[in-house]
Amino acid sequence: MPVLSEDSGLHETLALLTSQLRPDSNHKEEMGFLKDVFSEKSLSYLMKIHEKLRHYERQSPTPVLHSAAGLVEDVIEELQTAPVNNEEKELLQLLTTPHLRAMLVVHDTVAQKNFDPVLPPLPDNFDDDFDEESVKIVRLVKNKEPLGATIRRDEHTGAVIVARIMRGGAADRSGLVHVGDELREVNGIAVLHKRPEEISQILAQSQGSITLKIIPAIKEEDRLKDSKVFMRALFCYNPKEDRAIPCQEAGLPFKRRHILEVVSQDDPTWWQAKRVGDTNLRAGLIPSKQFQERRLMYRRSIGTQPNPRTVKKPL
Repeated sequence: MPVLSEDSGLHETLALLTSQLRPDSNHKEEMGFLKDVFSEKSLSYLMKIHEKLRHYERQSPTPVLHSAAGLVEDVIEELQTAPVNNEEKELLQLLTTPHLRAMLVVHDTVAQKNFDPVLPPLPDNFDDDFDEESVKIVRLVKNKEPLGATIRRDEHTGAVIVARIMRGGAADRSGLVHVGDELREVNGIAVLHKRPEEISQILAQSQGSITLKIIPAIKEEDRLKDSKVFMRALFCYNPKEDRAIPCQEAGLPFKRRHILEVVSQDDPTWWQAKRVGDTNLRAGLIPSKQFQERRLMYRRSIGTQPNPRTVKKPL
């Protein structure tokens, strides 16, 4: 029986196992299955890749220099400040080519292991005003999408409170921001004496990582549950024309006969919903059934009598 050496790789071991498989009257199907699996070319290629990576890890090559681009800049400066011969001119031309300089930048990035995004450091005095147990520093990473949360000013305390978390937004996906939390800072900027509109502008202009200083709510809100309530719209709705909506940008426009999935009915006035079939996973605000009915009754009581299905302009 062939014997594997200590230097034999996984690929050689797999090949030996395949050659040693013998049909068994009691396990013909199992043996045939194993032989087919071990004989697959894709598995063989994967084993070879695995061995190459293991060999690379064992070698652990270390870069001679972590700032090759800086060294080349010094050489270029030396060549440009002194008379040069033909060979030095050729070297200068080679070192200033965009492709070579880009390659050196990539080399330095790999050598310095700058692979992951670097979050800004925590502020030095982040725990001066609050106990460690009462303050929470939250870092969110978002692209150009909105944060997915609305805020309001508490009439009694003047604190900035998280009023609503939009389903599917960056705040909701993090699971770290909840309704009722008190917002104290955004990227190191104190928001206690700022208007909600100014705070919303700061959040909208922040790209990449956002650092929030939050005082958690005294009573943690229960996580929103998928209600799986579907409704067919009986009227058209445009949040930009609705003066009662708390945040027009967070509204969900829809047309008559659209199918809506209501994902949150926690607010009796404004529900959160998504359009069925829409690629956008974030939910938006829509008027609740009770609120819309009250608005229609009020309009009828003052004699306007609008038709919820069609809105006709006066001639």
